[in-house]
Amino acid sequence: MDRHDTRRISRQPAVTPLRRETRPMSQYDEIAKSLHLASQHRGLTAAQRPIPSQLPHHERHSLRKLPFEQAHNFRDLGGYKNRDGQQLKWGMIYRTDKLSSLSEEDQRYLQRLEVKRIVDFRSDEERLSAPHALAAGYAVRVDAMPITVDAAQIELVTARLQQEDVSADDMAAFLVDANREMVVRYTPVYRQWMHSLLEQDHYPQLFHCTAGKDRTGLAAALLLHALDVPEDTIMEDYLATNHYTAERIDQVIEQIAQMDMLTADEAVIRTLFHVQPQFINAAFEAIDEHYGSLADYFEHGLKLDALARQQLRELLLEDG
Repeated sequence: MDRHDTRRISRQPAVTPLRRETRPMSQYDEIAKSLHLASQHRGLTAAQRPIPSQLPHHERHSLRKLPFEQAHNFRDLGGYKNRDGQQLKWGMIYRTDKLSSLSEEDQRYLQRLEVKRIVDFRSDEERLSAPHALAAGYAVRVDAMPITVDAAQIELVTARLQQEDVSADDMAAFLVDANREMVVRYTPVYRQWMHSLLEQDHYPQLFHCTAGKDRTGLAAALLLHALDVPEDTIMEDYLATNHYTAERIDQVIEQIAQMDMLTADEAVIRTLFHVQPQFINAAFEAIDEHYGSLADYFEHGLKLDALARQQLRELLLEDG
C-alpha cells in the first residue's frame, strides 16, 4: 500500500455521542465547554493556566478536563455528587493517562496542582519504556501498583491488528475479557490502592495508567461507588474518556494511515482506544460472579468495610 493510501482505514465518526437518556443536556454542555476551554488554555504558561479548585464554584465543572498539552485525559474528580447530596472535594484526586510526554510547561503546571502522590497502574515494562516526565526537584511520592497486560495478550492484539479480517467486535470482545481479568486477577492491587486512600497525607493524589481509560477507569468507578455516587454519574465519567481524547485519537489514526503501520479498519482501532459500557460492565459482572454483589466485593474482595468507607467519605466529600 502506498504510504499515503488510506483505503484500508475507512473513516468513521470520531466519537459516538453519549446516549442522551443517560446524560442531561447541561452535562453534555459541561463536556463541550470543558473541551473548548482546555484547548484555549493549553497554549498558556503553567502560571497562567487555571486550576479548577481555585475557581469560583460555578466555573469548576467546565474545567474538569485540565489544560495539559501532552496529557490528554487528565481530569479532576471533584464535584461529583453522591446520593446524600454531598460532593467530592475539588483538587483532591485526579485521574489521567500517562505522564511520560509532559512538556516543560505541563510539568510546572502539575507542580502547581501540589499533587503529593502519584499512583501508577502501568506494568514494569510500561514504566521503563515511558518514565514520568516530572519537573526537576518536584518532591512527589510515586507508588507503582502494576496491573499487567500479559505479553501474550499484547502479541495477540498486535497480530490481530495486522490482519484485515479483524473486526471491531473482535477488539471489543478482547477488551471485555481484559476488564474481567482486572477483577479476577488484580483485586489485590485495587485493594492496596483503596486502603491507601485512607491516608490523609496522600492528598492531593493522582492515579493513572497508559491511556487512562481501562485500569484507571475501573479504579475511578470503584472509588465513586465507595463514595455512593449514583451509577449514571459513574458511567458518565467513564464514557467521558471518548470525548476528552477524541482529538488525540484522530491524530493517532491519521499517523497510522500515513505510516502504513496497520491494515485493520479504523473502527477496530477506535474500539481499542475508546471505552464502551460493555467493557466496564464486564468488570462488574465478574464482581457479581466471584463475590455475589458489589457490597460483598467491598467487604471481602477490597476488604473495605462500612467504617473504612465512612472514613473515605469524610476525607473526600463535602456538603454540596
